[in-house]
Amino acid sequence: MRLFTAIALPDFARSELASIQPDHPDIRLTPESQIHMTIRYIGETDKVRTRRIAQALSRVSFEPFDIELMGTGCFPNPREPAILWAGVRYHPVLKELYDGMQEELYRAGVPPENRAYHPHVTLGRIRPGKKGRSGPESPPLETVLDSFFNGESSKFHVTFRIDRFRLYQSRLHSGGAIHHCLQEYHAS
Repeated sequence: MRLFTAIALPDFARSELASIQPDHPDIRLTPESQIHMTIRYIGETDKVRTRRIAQALSRVSFEPFDIELMGTGCFPNPREPAILWAGVRYHPVLKELYDGMQEELYRAGVPPENRAYHPHVTLGRIRPGKKGRSGPESPPLETVLDSFFNGESSKFHVTFRIDRFRLYQSRLHSGGAIHHCLQEYHAS
């Protein structure tokens, strides 16, 4: 099983995020129903280890808090965009939640991540081998991306309360990944 932890976004936030997704055939958009904020990617694991991970995550505690999603960007950088995202304003409780997960997952045998945590919401991915190409009916990809990074989308802002997180299983399909909630964990 391919696992990760995430915050499920409220319907209104997913709807607003879907409204700023750039429309271009070279961008594979995250379906509105699948938009979430990943906290920790865990990776492939078997059923026994999944049970251990689920139990370990039940020991993660945090207080409810308000989070702000704001602005747009990409990884790795605007000259070579691969993943398009909406940003997450830094909040110390979100960092504590991530750190608590890291600790409990490590105790369950999951190695820690070797990179800094950069919270974001993935809105789409540039299709491999398609960067810079466009069809006869679509504007150049660069124009669409410039609007996403610098136009109205870049002023995106929404706030909501976080009082739970989830453990998800991700199944890869030809149209992208489908996420299934295995367990939900509530704030202390």
